[in-house]
Amino acid sequence: MAAILKTAALGEIQGKDANGVTQYLGIKYATLKNRLADAEIVESRDGDILDATKDGPTAISPLFGCDLELSAIQHTLPKKELQQSEVDCLNLNIAVPAGTTASSKRPVFVFIHGGGLMIGANSWPQFDYARFVRLSVEKKLPVVAVSINYRLGAFGFLTSDELRKAGYNANNGLRDQRVALEWVQKHIQDFGGDPDNVIVSGESAGAASVTYQLHSEKPLFKRAIVMSGSFFLLPALPFNVHEENYQQAIAALGLTNATPEERIHVLLETPGQDLIGKLPPSVRFVPALDGDIVPSGVTHAQVGDKGRNVPRGKTWCDSLLVGDTQMDASIMALLIPHTKQGCANKFTNAINAVLSSHPTIAQQILDKYNITPNQPDEEAFPAILNYLNDLLFFAPTLTLARGWPGTAYVFYFNEGNPWDGPWKNRASHILDVAYLFQNFREFLTPEQKSVGTAFAEDTFKYCHGIAPWPAIKPGEATTGFTARTYGPSADNRIAEQVTEVYGEASQRRSILFNYDEVSLDDLVRVFVAFTS
Repeated sequence: MAAILKTAALGEIQGKDANGVTQYLGIKYATLKNRLADAEIVESRDGDILDATKDGPTAISPLFGCDLELSAIQHTLPKKELQQSEVDCLNLNIAVPAGTTASSKRPVFVFIHGGGLMIGANSWPQFDYARFVRLSVEKKLPVVAVSINYRLGAFGFLTSDELRKAGYNANNGLRDQRVALEWVQKHIQDFGGDPDNVIVSGESAGAASVTYQLHSEKPLFKRAIVMSGSFFLLPALPFNVHEENYQQAIAALGLTNATPEERIHVLLETPGQDLIGKLPPSVRFVPALDGDIVPSGVTHAQVGDKGRNVPRGKTWCDSLLVGDTQMDASIMALLIPHTKQGCANKFTNAINAVLSSHPTIAQQILDKYNITPNQPDEEAFPAILNYLNDLLFFAPTLTLARGWPGTAYVFYFNEGNPWDGPWKNRASHILDVAYLFQNFREFLTPEQKSVGTAFAEDTFKYCHGIAPWPAIKPGEATTGFTARTYGPSADNRIAEQVTEVYGEASQRRSILFNYDEVSLDDLVRVFVAFTS
């Protein structure tokens, strides 16, 4: 069934109604002159009725992306045939309760997908919002939900001196996200959303993106939800490192001896799949320290200090909801499999080198994670993943919450993965999103469904400005602490509260937080040394 919406500046838009939810799909929020240009916001639109009943094109990215993410979840959903586009990919999907009008002023839940800044799309089946929005109505906490596309990989994050001199800014992917948020501020009221009550959420690289958007001096949203990721997971690199990265890409494309003009021509004109297919895994696609979108690097010491405005969003974002899954590092087994060979010796060498002035602490950490030199890879790699899990996912959760000067809520997603695969019965990466958006319900037991429902209902409460559980004490991550846990339903635990940061109830380790002489920033350097 079709629904026609009359808007103030975008003309008439045709959506689709089904089961109490109206969806508007593939709405272009920005235009691109070419694949590397700045996104230009869509202020208005003239012409015939806009057909928003089908998904828009996705950003250029590896074609196996959706299958890869579903393999990480360990369950599939019916696949869609999705078109990719270099210049028409900047679109968003909106889902609203049926009957919503411009005067409804419902909270706006905006989601930024993950995928390591290399894969992902708002139209992948796991990100369909129909059930999520319908559940919000059933819980009498209705929301408007928005999901966005942004440029990925080389087109989103490759930068160099010659590109910038030619007028192509760094951090296209983050810039796209910012333009999308500006579009939401400008147009979401037509769809029944409240532009003064926008909640931006993301998972993994999407969560990292949310924290990068918190660098803005200009308020972009009212509340933030950060799930299993942060700028500590995908740290921005200075221009000199990006320059080396660019030269690797240029060499892989056979352009080492080409002029800057010839190189840029190839980057702009080579078919997208052909170009990304030639780039080796060693070419990194991460944000750049450009002094603009990303004004500076961050440390745990800075972010964890509630008296320092790092990131700057501490001054304008009202509250933060932040959490992780019990075994987020499951994704690292997919992302850095090349580090597995000889990993015990590499890791012990890295920690002993970085903590050379604290050899006793280095050995204690190795002992507590059960890592020994010359240990077989099959034993050492899971142990090292435990270290990476605590360092890259759990520690940032506490740092962000502790350093938040306003209201901060912490959650731990502990529901075991119910499906066959290497992480069965473990709370693996991305599983929280699979439960939150309700798109795997047919494959869950009643108890597992209850975990997803509880997680969603708490999210709806947060969007409505209702405290879903007690906030932590500002500036603290130990005393005055409360966290919400979800699962494991196998132990008859659906949604509970814990007051201990670590331990059996929270299913979190305290190892990395036991040493005053060694900081989290020191331990990050161990990770960098291990993966270099």
